[in-house]
Amino acid sequence: MNIKFLATLFIIFSIATFAQQPEKITFKDTSNFYYKIVPEGKPAGLIVILHGGGESPERVMNQIYLDELAVEKNLIVVFPGFEDGDFKMDIERKFLDRIAKDIVEKHKISKDKISIGGLSYGGMLAVKYAEIAVRDKNTYFTPNSVFALDPPLDYEKMYYQLNRDIERNFSEAAVNEAKSFRKEMIEALGYPDKNKENYIKESMFLYTEKDGGNAKYLMNIPVLMYTEPAIIWQMNNRGRDLYDTNCISITAMMNLLKLKGHKNADLIIVNDRGVRPEGFRHPHSWSIMDPEECVNWILKHLNQ
Repeated sequence: MNIKFLATLFIIFSIATFAQQPEKITFKDTSNFYYKIVPEGKPAGLIVILHGGGESPERVMNQIYLDELAVEKNLIVVFPGFEDGDFKMDIERKFLDRIAKDIVEKHKISKDKISIGGLSYGGMLAVKYAEIAVRDKNTYFTPNSVFALDPPLDYEKMYYQLNRDIERNFSEAAVNEAKSFRKEMIEALGYPDKNKENYIKESMFLYTEKDGGNAKYLMNIPVLMYTEPAIIWQMNNRGRDLYDTNCISITAMMNLLKLKGHKNADLIIVNDRGVRPEGFRHPHSWSIMDPEECVNWILKHLNQ
């Protein structure tokens, strides 16, 4: 029996056996939506799970069982779906406000009991929402905790990495992604050597800033980061080295938070765990997360 067939069987089995079926919530004034899963008991909190770029909530639900574990612990779980958004994530953040307000008012949970996290772009959004909640104090809630899987965090570093991907021209996937993202970045922020203030304001973390830029606003919020460096895979499949991985910025930010006295900045580095649901190896995947470990970490902070 091959891996792809096993993955398909797992997806079908997980959907068929999940007691609480997701409810899709749509709106007339936006193409964005979300899925909601509500426990049978009194809800004790909310987990917001954010998909990565190019993904959908449906695809995420077919890859993880963090939601099932959370619902068993009487947590509401939502999977936002972003059909509309912008590089600075303003549209996405406002939609997260809307979702949280809907859940809090309908299910009578505390705004202090909301955890948020995601993979890649979803992880970026989770971190950014938390930082802006503290920095600007204009969001509906301040996350109780944040978890993220291999998120890019430093736009300045990313700009130069994208340039290297294009110049090396090693991987068609890497080049196409780099050209698209670089175009969006320049249109939104300009060039880092000429528009440094934009990069300071919008980056989740900036290594060239002594205080880490916006990372300083995470000091009182528990943060859990997963990453898989997979250097040999990166070299063989993307023509990248360690400087090109998200691992560099993730470890730098978490180290800075710890050096500044953050007591709940937890970093988990894994090896050979990243596999896509189709069965092929890829370190930038939901599978790098241990669901039991993650939900227990979330519950620990929700219950404090």
